[in-house]
Amino acid sequence: MAFPWNRSDAAAQATPAEGRRRARGRRLRQEVDRRESSRASRERRHQRTAITIGVGLLLLIFGIVSFGFYQEFYRPPRVWAGSVRDVEFTMGELVQRIRVLQGLSGQVDLSIVPFEYLRNLLDAEVLRQAGAGLGISVTEGDVDQAAKDQFLPQKPEGQESDPGQLEQEYRNNLQIFLARTNLTEAEYRVILREQLALRRLALLLGLGIDDTQEQVEVEWIRLELNSRVDAAEVRNRLDNEDFARVAGEVNTAARYAQPGGYVGWVPKGAFPSLDATLFGDEEKNQEALELGEISRPIFTQDGVYIIHKISGLTEQDISDVMRFKLNTELVRKWQDDQQLAGSNEGWLRMNFNSKLYAWVADQVQLSAPRTGPRAPGQPGPGLPGPGGLPGR
Repeated sequence: MAFPWNRSDAAAQATPAEGRRRARGRRLRQEVDRRESSRASRERRHQRTAITIGVGLLLLIFGIVSFGFYQEFYRPPRVWAGSVRDVEFTMGELVQRIRVLQGLSGQVDLSIVPFEYLRNLLDAEVLRQAGAGLGISVTEGDVDQAAKDQFLPQKPEGQESDPGQLEQEYRNNLQIFLARTNLTEAEYRVILREQLALRRLALLLGLGIDDTQEQVEVEWIRLELNSRVDAAEVRNRLDNEDFARVAGEVNTAARYAQPGGYVGWVPKGAFPSLDATLFGDEEKNQEALELGEISRPIFTQDGVYIIHKISGLTEQDISDVMRFKLNTELVRKWQDDQQLAGSNEGWLRMNFNSKLYAWVADQVQLSAPRTGPRAPGQPGPGLPGPGGLPGR
C-alpha cells in the first residue's frame, strides 16, 4: 500500500547544509525588509520635513507680502496726521487736499506743501471749533452761494437768460471741477465752508487795522532762496550802480514791488521778518535802517531781501495792498497763537516725520492731474492757498 508524501519527511531528509542556507536566506530577507522599512520611514520623515519647510516658507512669503502691503498701502492713509481735541485727520485726507491743489495748478512744491497743508487742515478745524465764540457762522445757504459765485455763468448784460439753462450750466461746470480734482460735492462743500469761515475771521481781525499809520517808504530787491544770483554780489553792485536798474535785472517778480523794485509805504507788521530792519527792535538791540541806507542781504522764509530806505517814518494812509497784507499777517498770527496754545495745552497735535512725508510725496507724484492749469475765463474754485487766505 502506497502512502502519500509528507512534507515532514522531506524536511527530515534535508541535509544540515540546506537548513543552514535556508536560515541564512530567511535572515537576509528579514534584514532587507528591515532596511526597506527603515528607508521608507526616513523618506516619509524627509517628505514631511520638506512639506513643513515649504509651507513655512510660503507662510513667511505671504506674511512679508501682507506686511508690506499693510505698511505701504493700507496703514499709511489711515495713520493720523494731526488732531484738534477729539477730531483727527489722516494722511489720506492730507493727500486728498494736496491733490486738489495739484489738479488746479498742475504741479505742487513738495518741499513745502505737505506740511503747510497739514497746518491748514488743523487751522481750519481750530477755527471751526472756535467759530461760535468769535461770532463766526457759515450756513448751508452761504455755501450754496459761494459755489454759485464760482460756477454759475454770468448773465450777459441786456439779455434774457433761461434760469433752467443757467442752472444746468452751473451744474456742468461744478461737475467738471469735481472730476478734475477728484472731489465729491460734499467734500468740496467742506472746503468752501472752511474758506468762508477763514474770510470772516479775516474781516473780523481786519476791523482793528487803523486807516492811517506810521510807515516808511522803501524799494527792495527780492531773490528766491534757491536763486543762482549771488545776493552778496548784488549788494556790492548797488554801491556803484542805480538801484532800479539792478533791481530790473535780478528782482524776482512779486506782487508788492514794481519791476524796478519800488514798493512804496510799508506799515509795521506787514512784513514781520523785515520789521527789525525797517523800524528797529529794542529787544534785539537792532537799529532801524538809516534814511537812504541800503541793507545787507536779509534772509527770510519768503526769500532774500536787499532794502533801500527812501523816506523815514511818516503818518500815511494805508494802501489797499498793505491793508490786505496786514490782514493776512493778523490771520497768520491768530493761527500761530492758536497752534502754540494747543500744543502747550495738549489739545492740538501733529504727527509728521520723514517716512510719512516720503509716503505723502510718493502718493502725490503718482496722481498726475487730469488736465493742466485752468484756462483764462474758466470758472475757478477760489480755494485758499497754502498760506490760508484766498489769493495770497
